[in-house]
Amino acid sequence: MPTESKAWDWKKSAEEWWNVPSEESYYLLNRWRSLGFKRILDLGCGLGRHSIQFAKADFDVFSFDLSQDGIDELNRKASMNGLRIDSICGDMLSLPYLDDSIDCLLAYHVISHTDTVGIRKVISEMKRVLRPGGEFYVTFCSKNSWSFKDAGFPRIDENTVRKIEDGPENGIPHFFVDEGSLEDILQDFEILSMRNIQDLIVDSKKYGSWHYFVLGRKEKQLTS
Repeated sequence: MPTESKAWDWKKSAEEWWNVPSEESYYLLNRWRSLGFKRILDLGCGLGRHSIQFAKADFDVFSFDLSQDGIDELNRKASMNGLRIDSICGDMLSLPYLDDSIDCLLAYHVISHTDTVGIRKVISEMKRVLRPGGEFYVTFCSKNSWSFKDAGFPRIDENTVRKIEDGPENGIPHFFVDEGSLEDILQDFEILSMRNIQDLIVDSKKYGSWHYFVLGRKEKQLTS
């Protein structure tokens, strides 16, 4: 049984970058548009930075997050910009979308917020909702990170810690991977690219986090 999910407390987050699309999203937007993808799931949409970005580019956007505050802020931005976005508040362990209904899926710094049991459920749900030939871009917390190796946070299991420092992530589980475990978790997908990157400076401040960035594809079903 997965550990209980907990939403970000956005009232305790002051970082402006959560309102600004990530660097990778611009590449993904152009890649997925060139592939003719239309229906995107912004899994763990947060305050809606990527949902708004893709909606402005004429994608059909489905936004999903555990935080009602995040969904409310996304809806406010969508209304202000005259955009139509299908937003739902819920737990990523069970997605309310039909099988094979999503062309592309973006999950940026979100699906690590579970444990070893939960991550396999999330990946299974991703596979279910993506159409054959559909693509995903997902980030994972790396075991190179200080949060996993040195912080002393309480362990939920051999791959998961619960952050207990003040801030929006207090009490939230964080699942960590290395290259081997990541390839095992994603064995049902074709991995197109995988990077393990350390952020040294973010917003002009020294930083020390490591993340895996993975672009993958749900392989098309073979026809007889």
